[in-house]
Amino acid sequence: MTLQEAPEFSAQVDAIITRHSRDVILPVLEGLFDGIAKNPRVFERAAWNVRVAKSDPLGLTVPTFRVVFQIQNEKQGDEYVLLLWIQEDDPEQDIMETLK
Repeated sequence: MTLQEAPEFSAQVDAIITRHSRDVILPVLEGLFDGIAKNPRVFERAAWNVRVAKSDPLGLTVPTFRVVFQIQNEKQGDEYVLLLWIQEDDPEQDIMETLK
């Protein structure tokens, strides 16, 4: 499915990339975006038309991310995913939550 970015989302991604090594961050982001594009409906709904995708923890030095998105024109021929928001999470906290 086609991905489109809201202006806020684009600005957030640009800020994330400037804070981190492109070589480390881009594969994580691209993998997350690829998963959303291939099967957006598998991600849990945060509200009736908003879904959230989360990257897997890859260690303490690589941040994890949450992407908030909507499927626009759902079940129509021109449906697409609108990426609304991206949040950088603390990988240490994510790892500790998986250990509970």
